[in-house]
Amino acid sequence: METNDKHSDEWLDWLEDADTAGDIGRPADEKELERLRQAVHDCNGVFARRLHAAPDTDRAWEDFRRRTDGRHRRRRNGFLVWGGWTGMAACLAVLLWVFFTRPQTDGQAVLMFTAVHDERGVTLSADNGTVWELDKPQAAEALEEQGIRTDGRVADYREVERVEMQTLTVPRGKDFHLVLADGTEVWVNAESCLHYPSRFTGGERRVRVEGEAYFRVARDERHPFVVETTQFSTRVLGTEFNLQAYTDAPSHVTLVRGSVVVQDPDGREEVNLQPGQEFTLKPDGSSELHNVDPYARTQWKEGYFYFDHASLEEILRGLGRWYNVDIEVNADPELLDFHLHYVADRRGTLEEALKRLNGLQRLTAVLEGNRIVLR
Repeated sequence: METNDKHSDEWLDWLEDADTAGDIGRPADEKELERLRQAVHDCNGVFARRLHAAPDTDRAWEDFRRRTDGRHRRRRNGFLVWGGWTGMAACLAVLLWVFFTRPQTDGQAVLMFTAVHDERGVTLSADNGTVWELDKPQAAEALEEQGIRTDGRVADYREVERVEMQTLTVPRGKDFHLVLADGTEVWVNAESCLHYPSRFTGGERRVRVEGEAYFRVARDERHPFVVETTQFSTRVLGTEFNLQAYTDAPSHVTLVRGSVVVQDPDGREEVNLQPGQEFTLKPDGSSELHNVDPYARTQWKEGYFYFDHASLEEILRGLGRWYNVDIEVNADPELLDFHLHYVADRRGTLEEALKRLNGLQRLTAVLEGNRIVLR
């Protein structure tokens, strides 16, 4: 078995290298190359399931039922609390979050996620008000004049000379890859924004994220890289990490390699992360630091939904954000707290994703028009 795994890894490494090394080692037939790329994605999915076997769902279901008998919710308290975020403001935040984001237990169907109606694709906007739709050919031509090279999927700033603030906006159902002026790579997930300068100046390289992004930061010890959100900032020198900061859910910083420091907005509290650790900030202002396998948090940039022991609510929001659909809960709301292991291909259809979800045989999710109904 070890020999087979070694051969599989070597073959995957060759194909991925061939995809970025020009024509050396590439099949002459582009259709054949595309077929091999597809094989890589399929193999990645298989290996992911081998590395992270599905849990015993029967036992998990019984544990879940015992925990929720009588509809009594029990929640863990985080062991880290931001000094200035307790008290009345924290209580108000909790109340608002519960009221607006969690279904009520009144027996009525509740809309927990709402589709948006915006037909624009990925857009890039400048401080002067100019907006480019990056899937349009005229956008590539206009940006080329500024030194920004783009093909509608990737934008490269390494040849840019002019300095200005720009905003990349990625809608639901899309993701996008940026190469910043310093060589830092950023993958921006669906329903997310990245604010950044076309070139970095001064003593820091500072950007701001709303939503989710994966960073592969170019090392520069003299110029730290700082990622801001509305709730905290993450400071690094050169590293890889995933940051998730959607407004409707807890925020996470997951470190893949290197080291990062997470700070509150005032810089009075900070947490140091090591590879394989995740910092979580909850809506009530409490926080946790725990060990994780970063694989589950980073597979979205490889084209997969990958949830490992995630709540059904988190999984459904991920599907809603990617496929841009309404999600209605017409069942016991406690079901949303049930934790699952779920893997699906983001390039597939919503029907295929729901088929995998229903295959767990613990719930029924049906598609009615542009709405997922949980029964």
